[in-house]
Amino acid sequence: MATNPQPDYDVIVIGGGLSGLTSAYYLLQNKPDCKVLVLEAKDRVGGRTLTVQLQGSHGPDSWDLGGQWICRSQHHILWLMGQLGIDSTPQWTQGKKLMKLGDNKRRTFSSSIPTLPFLSLLDLYFFMRKVEKLVQTVPRDDPRLAPSAEDLDNITVENLVCQNTWTTATKEVIETAAAIISGARLREMSALYFLHYISMAGSLREVIESEDGAGQEWKVRGGAQNISIALVDIIGKENVLLEEPVTLIDQSRKDFITVVTGTDKTFTCQNIICAAPVHCAAAISYKPKPPLTRIALSERMPVGHIFKFVVTYKTAFWREAGYSGEVVSTGGASSVEGCDTGPIQLVYDALTGRTSPALVGFYSNSRQWRDIEPETRKAALLESLVEFFGPEAGQPVDFAEKDWALEPYNGGCPVNFMSPGAITLYFDGLRTPFDRVHWAGTETATQWSGFLNGAVQAGMRAAEEVLREITPNRQKEMTTILEKLDQKRPAKAPESGTKWILMIGALVVGLVVTGVVVKRYNR
Repeated sequence: MATNPQPDYDVIVIGGGLSGLTSAYYLLQNKPDCKVLVLEAKDRVGGRTLTVQLQGSHGPDSWDLGGQWICRSQHHILWLMGQLGIDSTPQWTQGKKLMKLGDNKRRTFSSSIPTLPFLSLLDLYFFMRKVEKLVQTVPRDDPRLAPSAEDLDNITVENLVCQNTWTTATKEVIETAAAIISGARLREMSALYFLHYISMAGSLREVIESEDGAGQEWKVRGGAQNISIALVDIIGKENVLLEEPVTLIDQSRKDFITVVTGTDKTFTCQNIICAAPVHCAAAISYKPKPPLTRIALSERMPVGHIFKFVVTYKTAFWREAGYSGEVVSTGGASSVEGCDTGPIQLVYDALTGRTSPALVGFYSNSRQWRDIEPETRKAALLESLVEFFGPEAGQPVDFAEKDWALEPYNGGCPVNFMSPGAITLYFDGLRTPFDRVHWAGTETATQWSGFLNGAVQAGMRAAEEVLREITPNRQKEMTTILEKLDQKRPAKAPESGTKWILMIGALVVGLVVTGVVVKRYNR
């Protein structure tokens, strides 16, 4: 009597980024005899994390050109780092910050709120209050349940901003923040998606700031890609195959799934976890076809675009001058033909755990700057840094940049965002398994989506789904480590209302005093 052939593996994980490798790790931790294979299309693991070696003040050191920040309320990534023995280091925030918004003049500010003209500051305050109130109405697990879901998903973030602000400086601050959050322009994103993204982090403040528990509070010591490398060591290098892009997932047989790669290798398994970015997962052929909700959602989730740079120096001269290293800008005026703005959007201090000084940042107007010759682009960037920090900024030790649009099998960073209509029409396609294919990736997270934490949570959730499938006797009433971490929820950061009151109050006093002086002078 013929017997059905046994599949090669219990689970095949597609994607060797942080989410996929977390899935494999979680499976093996909970079911050590589980046969797991990870297929990665690129020649490296880490996905949207990339740690590179550059020359620093003390010799070679490591910096991140991909995702790098974590914080105290990101419980899933902290749990994983604890398991792996990987530490964090605080993001340096002490000192004056620099900005160039609105009139393109260089200004300093010391709080988490940029120094803006009085009316612009009021405008920004009321917009942030409006956003926070809306965020509270958007459930993290299912944004379709928001009372105004239909209305908010029918407009872009640009529409939301135009309806609720009136000053140019405020619009520029919001545009800059949104570009760093998602790599997208305001006119591309659904307003509901934007609010849901914030809801999954706790508040707008947590998403955009770098102090007191906000999203850019800490960095991964030694580089974020080291988390993925450490996971491979535990999973086993023999179980992680590189340069094997999956081209076909065939579920037409009930006894096993067939997976074919671009090198014509064929594997079989019982279940699949697909942790590839949404647009990359959509490029795979499926038999049978995925449901309409998945296909249509993928078409409405383009990937963002960010262009990151790191500049290393002999000394942290900005610290010595009393600056934190942080810059917020719309780019300012451009001296390069073909670019409407200067090159700098956001900069942070990037001194390493080995005390090698550097600045890390993101190009403004990256879609234009990516088309400029590299040497011209570098010269313009250093010139802009000199405008902010002085002549020492023009004398780097080393330099590196990463245009994530050119990264094979990523094609962008940091996240696939949703265009109008995607949530209310096709949200079921985001996490709902397609027969025996389970979806991971930071986009499918319910906490800190778009961040490293979202990748880890999504990987754990997809693995837990598979564990329920392959171990029928697994106790459904048991509290898993995933459930314990989920229950912690993002911590509420300290209220920034006092800062707003003090800043607005100081401006009001300043205006009153100025008025009195002018009145007396006119007498």
